Amino acid sequence: MILIENAHIVNEGRIIKGAILVKNDSIDSIYKGEAPASVRDKATQVIDASDCWVMPGVIDDHVHFRDPGMIEKADFYTESRAAVAGGVTSVMDMPNTNPSTVSLDAWKDKMAMIGQKSLVNYSCYLGATNTNLDDVLAADPTAVCGIKLFIGSSTGNLLVDSNDAMTAIFSKVKALVAVHAEDNAIIAENIAKLKAQYGEDLPVSLHPQIRSHEACFKSTAWAVNMARKYGTRLHVMHISTEKE
Repeated sequence: MILIENAHIVNEGRIIKGAILVKNDSIDSIYKGEAPASVRDKATQVIDASDCWVMPGVIDDHVHFRDPGMIEKADFYTESRAAVAGGVTSVMDMPNTNPSTVSLDAWKDKMAMIGQKSLVNYSCYLGATNTNLDDVLAADPTAVCGIKLFIGSSTGNLLVDSNDAMTAIFSKVKALVAVHAEDNAIIAENIAKLKAQYGEDLPVSLHPQIRSHEACFKSTAWAVNMARKYGTRLHVMHISTEKE
């Protein structure tokens, strides 16, 4: 048995100073203040957590671990190791790797690879495209953490801009649909205007004007309205504006 003492315990919306008893790799008891002497006497290890915070493991539902295909940047071992160091115990990886995770076979291969490397709980999204509806509909909602839908273009070639494909995804998919919501037409218009003003080599500082408040809000509002219409399990990734 492991006893963690003098911890600031974050749980159930409050913080208490107390102790935690771990038995058989699971939390057995939480004590406000000191643990009973009888418990302390039976503990095989006592950890003094003075000035430390003890909280439930963090779930990060949006990670880019770059594996497979870009492991010169990172891989699932290095990034899950960093996750553990930061208190993150579960991660959900994005599909814009190389190859992209846009088929069930690719998803299964990626999950098998992750299983050999990850130090934390894991899943990965299946990416939607204009043409892979059969795979998306066949995905098991209890296994795939979600269907990633890029309404706005980002890294990788995963933009879905077919109205038929998007309507089918919102109306038929039972899994959670996680959207990258930015309006491409507005972005293209912003780029054209800024290039006319600044030239072809646009500085990074103009990014907020390119992917503007209007581009974000219009796309997110569309996704929310579609989800309300069809009862879709919607998750909007990285909301970036107050209006959204």
